[in-house]
Amino acid sequence: MFLPWVRRGLRTGIVTTRYPAVPEPPVEGFRGRPVLDAERCGAGEGCRACTEVCLPQALTARSDKDRRMEHITLDYTRCIMCGLCVTACPTGALSMSANYELAASRRADLVQNVTLVYESQSVDEARR
Repeated sequence: MFLPWVRRGLRTGIVTTRYPAVPEPPVEGFRGRPVLDAERCGAGEGCRACTEVCLPQALTARSDKDRRMEHITLDYTRCIMCGLCVTACPTGALSMSANYELAASRRADLVQNVTLVYESQSVDEARR
């Protein structure tokens, strides 16, 4: 029973790649991890488009008590790399990278926290 498997394996040759010694390039159209550009994010103006479409709630946003800060959390442990947040973002602050290596030794390494500070007006005023 074991011998046919060995014979078939010897006939086909090596079918594995040299990864991780030689990184494999992703195919065209591959969706890796989403990346947030805080400079372009419109969360301070009341935009919640990305958080509303995120089904696994990997993207969350909350306002600070003084209403002058917006905290955005992108949790890669929850993200399913669907790209809905990228499509929904009206400012183009989110994009899908080609990075597919998400291995980490701590969960905290897979959570991106961004704090946006807005001095001109409060978040409540911006949402009106």
